[in-house]
Amino acid sequence: MSSPQDNFLEARIARLERMVEEIHQRLPALAGTPPAPEAGFPAAPQPPEQPAVPPLFPQQAWPGSHTVPPLFPGQAQPRALPPIHAGAGPAVGRAPAPVIPDELAALLQWDSQTWLNRLGIVMLLLGVALLFRYSIDRGWLTNEVRVAFGAAVGAVLTGIGLRMDRERRFSAVLLGGGLAAFYITGWAAFNLYALVPYTIAFIALVAITAAASGLALWRSEPALAVLGSAGGLGVPLLLGISYASPMGLAAYTSMILAWTAVPYIRRGWRSTVWTANGFAWTLLALYANWLPTTFQATTAGRGWIQAAALFAWVILGALPIARRVGGWFSQSHARHAERRWSGLESLHWYGIAIVPPAMLVLVTALTWRMWNQSWGVVTICVAAAYALAAAGLRRRDIRMARVLLISAAALLPVGCLGALEGPVLLVSIAAQMLALHVLAIRGAGPAARWMAHKLFVVAGLWTLYRIAVPGEASAGRVLADVAVVAAVFASSFAIRVRDEIVIYRVYAHIGVMGIVLREVATRPGGQGIATIIWCAYGLGLLLLATKRGSATMERLAIATLLATVAKLFMVDLARLDALFRVLIFLGFGAVFLWLSYSLAGWWRPAAPAEPPASPAGRDG
Repeated sequence: MSSPQDNFLEARIARLERMVEEIHQRLPALAGTPPAPEAGFPAAPQPPEQPAVPPLFPQQAWPGSHTVPPLFPGQAQPRALPPIHAGAGPAVGRAPAPVIPDELAALLQWDSQTWLNRLGIVMLLLGVALLFRYSIDRGWLTNEVRVAFGAAVGAVLTGIGLRMDRERRFSAVLLGGGLAAFYITGWAAFNLYALVPYTIAFIALVAITAAASGLALWRSEPALAVLGSAGGLGVPLLLGISYASPMGLAAYTSMILAWTAVPYIRRGWRSTVWTANGFAWTLLALYANWLPTTFQATTAGRGWIQAAALFAWVILGALPIARRVGGWFSQSHARHAERRWSGLESLHWYGIAIVPPAMLVLVTALTWRMWNQSWGVVTICVAAAYALAAAGLRRRDIRMARVLLISAAALLPVGCLGALEGPVLLVSIAAQMLALHVLAIRGAGPAARWMAHKLFVVAGLWTLYRIAVPGEASAGRVLADVAVVAAVFASSFAIRVRDEIVIYRVYAHIGVMGIVLREVATRPGGQGIATIIWCAYGLGLLLLATKRGSATMERLAIATLLATVAKLFMVDLARLDALFRVLIFLGFGAVFLWLSYSLAGWWRPAAPAEPPASPAGRDG
């Protein structure tokens, strides 16, 4: 099996050959007369003797930091050739338009013909339903005639849709309306009128689902595949869940999901995958929740539901990723394998990496009635598996490696929330924040940085709450808070945006002052000791700032000293002994005067504020 890169090179060679043939056809009739270059037609590029491959993640210089080797090595980004059109060349300097999937582009057509067509079929079906209801109220039709009438409507719509040219857009609408009429008729024949037994109704609805999938592939209509996927997965609910068994539900759901995989593998229809995601996981969660009440909750029954959930994860989560990574691409896929993802494409892949594993954990927890610690451990294991997969794909497919890493980063805090508690949970969140910042600077991408910032907000707010609200004094509490502050400060060295660095370091500074105040002020005479520590801390920062010429650090030191003086007047004057107040004020005054006059030779003014980082220094 050829790799995506080989398919891309073959496609590029084919396009170069077509370009040469077109140039040859445009040569003038007189031999030896050089042809005049056409406007806008690009000249054929000359290949260099030793082409240089630029790194995908170049390391940017940052003051006070060293170059870090990328964890996710970059790959060369081949530039796709512009399309060849007769008489005109490609526009120079124009950004490529975002690529929209074909099935989504069909749904987003806003011309009057398409939407009148869709509104017409909806109004027609509603009119038939109202006529059907009116006939029931009047007693005109028997049950058999009503069912036959619904089947006739479905047959007429389907027949008209089949006879129309497949290029006409409303053919698929008529086919979809006919299949929907068949679904409704089968449901009514069994549930409303009891005209057919369960087995006959089940076989009929399954046959309708198979027909929808076959018509979708035959006529290349993603909407029919979506209808077949939704209707097929909903058959057990249409006929009644009480008639089934856990084994039957698991086997049937897996069969429909296997059918869903065929249109995706053959045509790449993402709408089918997301329809199956929405229906399959919802139904599996309902089945798992109904086990104790509707079914006999035996170990075998739970095992069948769990097996169906694992199969759903394989089809809806692992198969799309394997299809991309394994090189199961057509020629059009190969040409765009290395292009930049659009917003919709990024949303698709991040959703594929996060939704199936998260729903697998949910269905597992509902099936086995797990407690918090149990499902938390399961979630951590799933996150670890996705992290290992990301590490294994970092050289083969860097984008997919980043996606899987974000999936692991999203699942891991949720698992820790269930499996851990108290200070251990807080420290684990801070450690994940630091790890994501380190991975981001080594090539994991801006999404890892975004996730790290969110974990910083969670850990930071939680720590501030612990500092502000008095609690039981213990060494574990202090160590957890200090560990969070240390992780925040260490993360500032793995950030390249100056504003973010300032935020992280200011938070670490406030955290240190808060921990000192909380742990010292509650002791006898602790307010005065905390004030002395604050003053010493602020003076140390001031001396370091003036030595290094950092304007930001100097402002932070001055703010610390002002906060210390404010504490002296607002707190210490009322709570300290008279002699202690005298000694503190005299001592602070003497220290400030001595620093301002005695160290004049060593003191130097701080440099102006550092300019903001250039766009090249930001994470991209």
